[in-house]
Amino acid sequence: MANEQKGSSGTSILSLPTEVLSEVLARVASSSSTDLFRAKLCCKLFYEVSDANNIYQRVSLDKFEIVLWQKNHKVSRFLKNCRESKNPEALYRKGVVDFFTDKHEDSALECVEEAANSGHADAAYALGIIYIFVGRDELKCKGLRLLKKSRILKGRVKLCSDNLLALLRMIWVKNLVFLNPTSICFAMTHERKTSSWPMDADEVEESTCEDCACDEEIGTICAALPYR
Repeated sequence: MANEQKGSSGTSILSLPTEVLSEVLARVASSSSTDLFRAKLCCKLFYEVSDANNIYQRVSLDKFEIVLWQKNHKVSRFLKNCRESKNPEALYRKGVVDFFTDKHEDSALECVEEAANSGHADAAYALGIIYIFVGRDELKCKGLRLLKKSRILKGRVKLCSDNLLALLRMIWVKNLVFLNPTSICFAMTHERKTSSWPMDADEVEESTCEDCACDEEIGTICAALPYR
């Protein structure tokens, strides 16, 4: 009996296969980056395993500022690893900040698209807004479909809109697409809705023309931009 107890007491999480330990740390990371960093300090094995791509891909960025006002090489390197590992939140932040500040527009759009394709709701909303602002017919229709019919955004449009506006208030919007918005609908007889985009799925199919709906959503964003 004593030998059995002694043997069982020697079992620990360190004896788990690396793949299992990596999954455990990835789940820790998805809940709290702080807990992940604490785990990394526990031992050399944790430190090494926590450097895996799947952990960077899933780690929560809630504790990180969206815009780094002061240079921090460790944080910058960590966020770069997250983006390279296809962390949706990291891609969303980088893409939106760069696109609205008119930096590396093509790569910025790719970041937002990749985050949206992974199921990131805020990215899907931002992508819809960007497509509508760009204004070309094909992209405008694509953006409209994202905002009105995307399963990712179902019931979450208002929250995603608020999140995007909060992010935009932190930066200086320089992209001329957003500085000089133009109306999409020129029909004077259409009734304008008094509220913003419909929140409920039952309200998606409305009589308001799609161009009017685009103008209303654009107006909501423009009214809250820092330069206004």
